[in-house]
Amino acid sequence: MGFERADFRFMLNLWRMSLADRYLGSALGGAWAVLNPLLMFALFTFVFGFVFQARLPGADSTMAYSIWLICGYGPWLANTEALTAASNSIIGNAGLVKNMSFKTEVLPIAATLLGLIPLAVSIIFLLGVQLLSGSGWKWSLAWLPFVVFVQFTFLAAFGVMIAAITTFVRDFGIVLPNLLMIALFSTPIFYPIEAIPSVAQGVMALNPIYIIANSYRAVLLGDQFVPLVNLLVLEFLSLGLLAFSLSVFRRVKGYFPAVI
Repeated sequence: MGFERADFRFMLNLWRMSLADRYLGSALGGAWAVLNPLLMFALFTFVFGFVFQARLPGADSTMAYSIWLICGYGPWLANTEALTAASNSIIGNAGLVKNMSFKTEVLPIAATLLGLIPLAVSIIFLLGVQLLSGSGWKWSLAWLPFVVFVQFTFLAAFGVMIAAITTFVRDFGIVLPNLLMIALFSTPIFYPIEAIPSVAQGVMALNPIYIIANSYRAVLLGDQFVPLVNLLVLEFLSLGLLAFSLSVFRRVKGYFPAVI
């Protein structure tokens, strides 16, 4: 993709700076990056496990739905965090773009890596709940690094394109949260895929967001085979999209200083 080792070091430093800047001035600082998703997962567990007592079909415990939900919603939080941060990565670093000579395409890629934090919190939370409930950890966890890699290749591909679009069309950054909300509720994350009409299930099975969420559920719950074929196809398509996004980004980045 045209990146050197120095670019990856710079990307890591940008990631650290972005995280520090987001919580600058707060008493707990970067701890909020962990506390915010952790409180949300705890709230989901209480509301759906003890208040509404939602159950999955065939499950004998209300906790099963809460765990199943967080398995899909944790990766979704990572998607939202990554794409939202990427959309503002050029505009929010106008000083760097105007005054420094570097590969500006590292900005949106570094921004997408912010999604790793809520994802890591969700995984640790789920593993802790499973351990406390006595269900134990599954052999399928060995596939977890591969699923994470596929997800963030997909996010980087879209993040680079979204960053370029938002730099020229600021309204896109305003519309993006609404688009993500629509994608959330139109994807089987809060509900199983069997809840939608059978005609639409085949189409939904091709949805990259569903493939990612379903893969995390297969890995973390260990109750189904990890969809490796779907993941490999998604990784191949994401790499192609990433190459295309970088090509477009590099063609238009010369105009960034004039519009930010």
